[in-house]
Amino acid sequence: MGGGSELALYYLSTSLCEMGVDVHVLLDEGQRKDYELDRVKVHSYPIPNNPVGAYWATLSVLSKTWKRFKFETLIDFEQAVVWQKATTASAVLKFVNEKRLKLVYYFGNHYPWLLPPSENPWFLWWFLKRVVKRSDVVLAASSLLAKKLAKKPVLKSFVVPFGVRLNDYQPSEQTRNGVLYVGRVVKHKGLDDLLLAFKLLKDQGFLLRLKIIGPRGDLWDDTPSSYYMSLKRKMEKFGLLDRIEFTGSLPKLQVIQEMKSASVFAFPSHEEGFGLALVQAMASGLVPVVYDLEPMNEVVAEAGVKARPFDAENFAECIIKADNESLRAISFERAKRFSIELVAKEFLARV
Repeated sequence: MGGGSELALYYLSTSLCEMGVDVHVLLDEGQRKDYELDRVKVHSYPIPNNPVGAYWATLSVLSKTWKRFKFETLIDFEQAVVWQKATTASAVLKFVNEKRLKLVYYFGNHYPWLLPPSENPWFLWWFLKRVVKRSDVVLAASSLLAKKLAKKPVLKSFVVPFGVRLNDYQPSEQTRNGVLYVGRVVKHKGLDDLLLAFKLLKDQGFLLRLKIIGPRGDLWDDTPSSYYMSLKRKMEKFGLLDRIEFTGSLPKLQVIQEMKSASVFAFPSHEEGFGLALVQAMASGLVPVVYDLEPMNEVVAEAGVKARPFDAENFAECIIKADNESLRAISFERAKRFSIELVAKEFLARV
């Protein structure tokens, strides 16, 4: 799972617990341990990074957990996104068939569903399609992802967006300043466009500052990747080293504080399954600037400023337009659509 997916799972599972649902979360983590996080029972278990080991480890942890707690519904949330662990899907199918459990597949990640055929990880894709076909209910976080299921033999499928706890993000009265991006530092997030937009703004006399928060590695680690280094070279070429800061990953509370103090949220992503950072930004009173692409335009609706796709010059113009108090009020109202309380009720109604 990515950072947004992990946060979405946290908000959903804790909200379900508050509603009286007994929630157990099985996580692929470095060591075996059971613990409780805000009333959610978490069972961590290391899943080997190879197909055979991943299959047997998944089957083992599912069986052990079921023997202890006898759960009736299995929510397959964001199935493995690396091909080496694709066989976890087969383990899930074997387990639910043996125990005759209800299977719900819930996904909001663009990978691998939105990849072009030339980049499709066929091994992972083959296993995921089997899970979708067997699921009793499939939930997609956006209409764009739901369209990918249109030709699949799914009995019941619905759009249930990701949500956040609005009280965590209440806008403050502090002075706002600067532009903020929150997300992974990878190519499909459109950061090349954002740097070019800032160069154009600098050339026009707008001396804005940009803060980029998120892991700088190829996946979700913070080890600087070759792509990150290419962005640093581009910053030097554009004369932006003193205007742009990469912070790396930050704790959730610090990210929220940064959102409350920024003026504009720039999110030039080319591909998303949902885009939880947009909801976080709107809940903080930030106006998001996005490309007019699905699902970003669906998430922000009238609350965002939409640029022509892949047009850095137009994106720069939209950043200036987004620094607007009346738009901030609209943005905050839009975020209420994604209140985790509403999302959790919709989730329960569907499953």
